[in-house]
Amino acid sequence: MPWISFFANSLWLMVIGLLGPSMPAIIVDLNLSYSSAGLIFTLLSAGSLLGSFIAGVISDFGKRKLLWLFSAASLALGLFLIGFTPGYISLLITVFLMSLLGGPIGAIGQIVMLKMFPEKRGQYVSLSTMFAAAGSFLAPLIVALVYFLGGDWQFAFFSVACLVILLFTWMLFLKLPRPVEHQGVRISLKTVMGDSSMILVGALIFLSVGVDIGFSYWLAEYFTSSVGSTAVFSSIAVSAYLSGVIIGRFSLSRYSTSPWRDRIIMSGLAAAVILLILIINLPSPWMKFILCPLYGIGIGPLFPYFMSRGTGLYPGKAGAVTGILFSTMSFSGMVFPFLIGTIGSNVGIQSAYYVLFFIELLLLAGIFLMNRIWKIGPRSEAQESSGSFIGNEPVR
Repeated sequence: MPWISFFANSLWLMVIGLLGPSMPAIIVDLNLSYSSAGLIFTLLSAGSLLGSFIAGVISDFGKRKLLWLFSAASLALGLFLIGFTPGYISLLITVFLMSLLGGPIGAIGQIVMLKMFPEKRGQYVSLSTMFAAAGSFLAPLIVALVYFLGGDWQFAFFSVACLVILLFTWMLFLKLPRPVEHQGVRISLKTVMGDSSMILVGALIFLSVGVDIGFSYWLAEYFTSSVGSTAVFSSIAVSAYLSGVIIGRFSLSRYSTSPWRDRIIMSGLAAAVILLILIINLPSPWMKFILCPLYGIGIGPLFPYFMSRGTGLYPGKAGAVTGILFSTMSFSGMVFPFLIGTIGSNVGIQSAYYVLFFIELLLLAGIFLMNRIWKIGPRSEAQESSGSFIGNEPVR
């Protein structure tokens, strides 16, 4: 059962990853400016933000399989329609609706998984986000293969739509086992959203996703404009970074139950801070390239780590919590690429990357604060599986 959830999460990140390498051709076909093209990314994230939150709340009331099927069907239909849109406005509408209705496919898959296997929350969230990173890694390769075979950018979207149809077919024959239910006091959505611990975790997810995509989104441009590398070398550098993210997230699934988990996360982040400074300042393009996957190993585990901690706050409201945290991730996707790009247009991408350095210092302080507030120190994921801890009290 977890594998279909992993596949669903991977497909949504693959869809997001298709837009970047397809954008030059879209700009030419529709005669767009850079700002007009950027609005496509903004609407993609905005739709995912709203869709993930709404789907997460609805999923707590049951009918998860039906909701999941609807999301998969919407995503497949949207991918096909993107290839047939006649103009810019229709493309914007299609992208937004596809993201709104089909974007929650990964969040719903994770909700189903968390409801069934709460005791493996840390391990499975790590693996799920590892597959998501793999989807991002494969997306530009799919676009490159389509171009190599002589196809247009639309065929890349058609190809992924076929994969979504495969997922939809798999879902049809899937019988979801009864999820493990958490007994206890019923918690309202208002209580969840107003919880200071939820707000803290949401802020940390916002920042951790920001340092990830803020770096990767502009990495090819950094190597091209600041380092003077070729387009091919710059693209490979992005893949190298994503390979590090995949390794980092897989490694978290191995030590998610370790009592040293929190210290390993902080050590990896501290190493990433140093690596970022080296990437920015070392003169050799090859040294920068070699350090990119190492930097990804330190940054990669942050999002699944915070997601695991956040979903553990209210195991009985896994749907609402996952929807809220996925929405936070989408909001970060709206803010940070634009922020780094805006700063970079004035002072250069290399100087703009120093923003990520200061955010990583905030993340280190945030992790320390989170563990002090909850007073769980090196408490392992296994010890948290029956409920999460705010202060010393479990919440169910």
